[in-house]
Amino acid sequence: MAKSGPLKVLHLINTLSAGGAELHLLTLCRHQKRLGLEVTVACLREQVRDSRSLRPDFEQAGIRVIDLRARSRYNWQFLARTPLLLRRERFDLLHTHLPRADLAGLAAKLIAPEITWVCSVHGMYKSWSGNRILFLFSRVWGRADAMIAVSHAVKDWLEQERCLPPEKVAVIRYGIEPAHFSPAKARQRKRNGSAVIGSLGRLEYRKGHHILIEAMPLILRQEPRARLLIAGHDPEGYGRTLKDVIRQLGLREQVALAGFQRDVPGFLKSIDVFAFASLSEGFGQVLIEAMAAGRPVVATRIPPLTEIVRDGETGLLADMNDPHAFAQGIIRLLRNPEKAEQLGKAGMRRVQRFFSAERMSRETFRLYKRVLDQ
Repeated sequence: MAKSGPLKVLHLINTLSAGGAELHLLTLCRHQKRLGLEVTVACLREQVRDSRSLRPDFEQAGIRVIDLRARSRYNWQFLARTPLLLRRERFDLLHTHLPRADLAGLAAKLIAPEITWVCSVHGMYKSWSGNRILFLFSRVWGRADAMIAVSHAVKDWLEQERCLPPEKVAVIRYGIEPAHFSPAKARQRKRNGSAVIGSLGRLEYRKGHHILIEAMPLILRQEPRARLLIAGHDPEGYGRTLKDVIRQLGLREQVALAGFQRDVPGFLKSIDVFAFASLSEGFGQVLIEAMAAGRPVVATRIPPLTEIVRDGETGLLADMNDPHAFAQGIIRLLRNPEKAEQLGKAGMRRVQRFFSAERMSRETFRLYKRVLDQ
């Protein structure tokens, strides 16, 4: 990679709404700046309902943000704007995140083949609303100079089900700044002595929140003072369905939908056990956040969550879509505080060792250099 001056990278993502992929990008960009890269972020639109835009966070970190103003799903002008932007500002590399942004990467590559394009695949999209055209994305991603799979599970899916060449797919797992979630820095909320189970993720079916609600009657038989807090924004109104389940099970006093959380470390510090019953994930960033905060975790026994949690060592795993299994794991932790503390500390050490933002950013930079030198 022979060039003078800093490497100029344009990241393109669907929105700047505070979600897993967007928060990942914010952390990545902050650390790329520390490595000396000149980083710009472009988004198709800033925000989705019931969340907040991360634009102020990017700008506070000194990262320029460009809004391509594709407010509607029927607005495709960004496909032409992206290659024009790349050429006008002479970026060295385009890095796209999420499917609509990946389409712009393909458009840029077709219009300007000299552009170096890396795309991050953040999920397996098995339950994606656009899965009827998923076969097209195999061709889209295949035109990239390199793909980043955010877990080994995503890499296996790309190779085995999407038939993409293994040599094009690099696994670079999400990383966070563990100190940001350190129990010493998290805000402690006052509790009334009840055992608090927490979960965090946008309100949608595949996040499995209903499984935790269905587990609560089983938990309450042995831990009658237990409470469940489910936090997350509600972009599609799925919260109404969860409220129906809460009402049908007579759990209005024991289960609450806590809404979007601006203070995630504070939320994590306020709970005793973190439960994550997701049915499908590309990685599961919130799980490493909870572990970094020292919370003992119970998570679904599915890839890629099995890449994060070592069952019985850094947390507990429960079978997918099984309220009874989640209830057993949660009760075990609530009734054995020493074991819960042991798992929480082991989880913290695992995140510090394997899931740091510094590791993620350096691996990404090495990939950039490799594709630019090809």
